[in-house]
Amino acid sequence: MRFNGSHIVVERPGAEVRLLMFHHAGGSAMSYLPLARALPQECEPVLFELSGRGMRPEVAPPGDFRAALDDLLPAVVSVVDRPVVVFGHSLGALLAHSLVSSLPAEQRKLVRAVVVSAFTSPTDALAEADPLVVRSRAQLLAELESRGGCPPELFEDDELREHAITLLGHDLHLADTYVVAPPWDGDVDYHVWYGRQDEHLDVDAVERWEASTPRPPVVRGFRGGHFYLDGGQEAKTALSRVVRSALHE
Repeated sequence: MRFNGSHIVVERPGAEVRLLMFHHAGGSAMSYLPLARALPQECEPVLFELSGRGMRPEVAPPGDFRAALDDLLPAVVSVVDRPVVVFGHSLGALLAHSLVSSLPAEQRKLVRAVVVSAFTSPTDALAEADPLVVRSRAQLLAELESRGGCPPELFEDDELREHAITLLGHDLHLADTYVVAPPWDGDVDYHVWYGRQDEHLDVDAVERWEASTPRPPVVRGFRGGHFYLDGGQEAKTALSRVVRSALHE
């Protein structure tokens, strides 16, 4: 495993395809290591980290959505030197979609599939964006508690809890300042995934991803809530299949 500034490479020499992974709001790249390690050996996972956390604590969190894209894009371009699959969960779905659309033409040709998970469509995200939203710490704590995905010890440790609340506030502001990704007509498969028991996600909004993708996406619901990825083998198997499909294109 190699740490490289804004990303972690789960090194697999000779891998034919890379999987680029983007984490959820309030999250970190490290939490996706179990999923990355479960992928076929022919795939080299690259896990991207927003600043202000994990392996980038000394870098201030991005001030808005555009700043987050500008921060990550050079590193993304640098690793797209072979066919890639792109995966983003929750806020990471919005970042993944925008970063793919922002790639230079040479790198866009290497994108074989995009998986956007557990997030509303870009159309709805734009309609809901409001840079003037101010959330109280109580509201952010309730958000952490209701969505799941946090270990119990986080809520028992004052320092950990306060850090998580602050980080989530910064990350939700990225969604509040969302800007529309540039359109593109690449020949790429989109997969839109969600947890069927996710109480925070409108399934109609999930299906409206079609308005923002080059071709109609494959929409799939999985057993579980917002963090259905942690619930078992189903999602790991599905992601492995997407990766294997990219190997044969």
